[in-house]
Amino acid sequence: MLFTMDVGNTNINLGLWEGDELRADWRLSTRRESTLDELGLVIGGLFAAEGFTFEQVDGFIIASVVPPMRPALERFGAKYVKLRPIFLEAHRQTLMPVFYDNPTEMGADRIAVSIAAYRRFHTSLIVVDMGTATTFDCISAKGEHLGGAIAAGLRLSAEALFQKASRLPKLELFDLPPRAIARNTIASINVGLIYGYMSLVDGLAARIKKELGPAKVVATGGLASLIASESEQIEEVLPDLTLEGLKIIYNEMAWGA
Repeated sequence: MLFTMDVGNTNINLGLWEGDELRADWRLSTRRESTLDELGLVIGGLFAAEGFTFEQVDGFIIASVVPPMRPALERFGAKYVKLRPIFLEAHRQTLMPVFYDNPTEMGADRIAVSIAAYRRFHTSLIVVDMGTATTFDCISAKGEHLGGAIAAGLRLSAEALFQKASRLPKLELFDLPPRAIARNTIASINVGLIYGYMSLVDGLAARIKKELGPAKVVATGGLASLIASESEQIEEVLPDLTLEGLKIIYNEMAWGA
């Protein structure tokens, strides 16, 4: 079985694949100070709860945007999974040309979602990944990564608002507001964050299309379903796109060469 791990600044998404079937997936909070034994205990418990063991894993690939966690992840792989994990780097993969000025700057998660989306649709795409940052990845009809845009994520924007405006109450959950004209502070914050973010996503996607031409817009990430629910640009939500991309990349690249 193939073990895929997407290590983001806020969450770690885990996936266990048997062929092309995602047998199990989990989401953890990212703790940069986690030790290899903490990772082993938590992830091992998740495996056991679904009836799996580390001994069943014969492949292990990671997309990480949190460099300080790499040593612990490497040791976790060696001690518990008994495998040295492959760390995906956008500039080293060979499945999609990258037209970034400096491809080493591109996050591994961005190339993973781009490859997965293109393999599904084989057309021009804008892939919107809503994590700590929201990224817009632009892919040509030929399957080339042309570049994109990065905006602060919805939760990050909310945290900045609460930190800098001490009188505003903090929202723990986001809900789709019933109306745009709110009549109390919490509802007003919710309107500004949710509908404001929808406008950001729709506006950037529309502007990108003026340069890229007609393109299918797909979204992934933790809050993608909420934003897509009334977005005028997002056509489809694909929640496991990063894990799917990691699976494709692992299976099709010659890692031992």
